[in-house]
Parts: sequence; structure tokens; C-alpha cells
Amino acid sequence: MFFLDSYAITEMARGNPRYLRYRSEPSITSRANLLEVYYILAQQGDEDLARDALQALGPKAIELPLELIPTIARFRLKKVGATGRRFSYVDALGYVYARENGYTLLTGAHEFEGLPDVEFVR
Repeated sequence: MFFLDSYAITEMARGNPRYLRYRSEPSITSRANLLEVYYILAQQGDEDLARDALQALGPKAIELPLELIPTIARFRLKKVGATGRRFSYVDALGYVYARENGYTLLTGAHEFEGLPDVEFVR
């Protein structure tokens, strides 16, 4: 099962053929990721795609579990991505949630390259 990060959702919404096979895979995401995706797509003038993504993924979007807040914060404090930058809060949430629940994080964000339990697709 996959946890879809904002990069993956955005690429799926835009019809990136590399993400086509993942549309039929069991997956979840977070409400925070959907907020980020909606913002990104709306900012770029693709609000129809944003609405479609929200409608499709909203029913299976998780909320931030309170018990994961310390783990997410520690991950963000200690870990630097492959690009040398710290992870965003949303990225840290997705990665930690995925690992804690046995999911594979699906992303194309370079920060995640080389981390365990990540399927990197560009």
C-alpha cells in the first residue's frame, strides 16, 4: 500500500504517464497533503484538477494522529533530505506516517531519494 505525497498526487492529477500504474494501487494520503496539492494546482491555474484530486482522495485522507507529533517533529529536526534541505512539515508527516503504518511513500521529490520505504518516481 502506498502513501501518496503531494508530489505524487500533483503528478497523477496532471496525468504524468509514469504515475499511471499507481492510480489503481491501494493508497492513502493526508488532509495536509491535499491542502498542499490544492494550493499548488490552484496557484498554477489548475483549480479544476485540484477539485478532482480533493474529491478522489478526500474520502481516504487521514488526519494527523496526535501521538505521531513528537516523532514527526524529531524527524524534521534531525533529518536532512538528499538535497541538503530540511523536510517540510507535510513531507515529514507523510514519511513518518507511512513508515509507522507499513506503507511505502510514493514521491518524486528529490529530498526522499535514498531513504528506506520510498518509491521514487520522476
